[in-house]
Amino acid sequence: MSDMSLLISRFAFAVALGTILVSCVPAGQRIDNIPMYGQPTIPRDERLRIADEKFIKTAAASYGSREAASKAWFSQGQKFTNQGDLDYAMRRYNQSWLLNPQNYEPYWGFGRVMVAQEKYDQAIEYFEKAKTLIDDEYQKVALLSDTGVAYSAKASTLKDSEPNEAARYFTVANEHYQKSTTLDPNYSNSWLNWGWSLFYEGRYEEAWEKVKKAHSLGAPSALLMKTLIQKMPELR
Repeated sequence: MSDMSLLISRFAFAVALGTILVSCVPAGQRIDNIPMYGQPTIPRDERLRIADEKFIKTAAASYGSREAASKAWFSQGQKFTNQGDLDYAMRRYNQSWLLNPQNYEPYWGFGRVMVAQEKYDQAIEYFEKAKTLIDDEYQKVALLSDTGVAYSAKASTLKDSEPNEAARYFTVANEHYQKSTTLDPNYSNSWLNWGWSLFYEGRYEEAWEKVKKAHSLGAPSALLMKTLIQKMPELR
């Protein structure tokens, strides 16, 4: 059994103990599927705290430090996120956070899961937290883009009911894409995400310019291009 598998099996015991907090956890939801285990709103039972300490000690010993272990668990969370397994992703992000609350990565992970669950306010909160902690300029490009996605998605939910508020969120989203593409003009996802944001805002010509850039950089842009052509037949 690998170090990661062994540690995960040991931590499963702590997860099982989480059932004693049923009265504090939303109905039908496991405590380890809530960012930061619901802290500080949901109190951490003493037996869970003891299990946490054992897990941290073992993980840190296996990876050389809590910081290195936190990054390893974040990587596991990313794999599950990309596979669409959001429950397991959240559990790994929580473990990453437990190992090092000052690591920007688990907050980024929380945000990605929240976007996938259409909980955009929470996603924005965690992305913004990650931005305050990030110390990697290379990764900041992608984090800014993901943050823009959360703001764009939130704006889209407000277009009909609160158009002025939607416009504000779209503005913030576009500012994030601008910063991301300024830091790295070759990061295709930012151009593509920016294109979708402008499309949902109804700015089709500007969206077309962004998606062309994304396409030139190899981003999977066919769907957005086809959608824009339907809106603007003159682009054919």
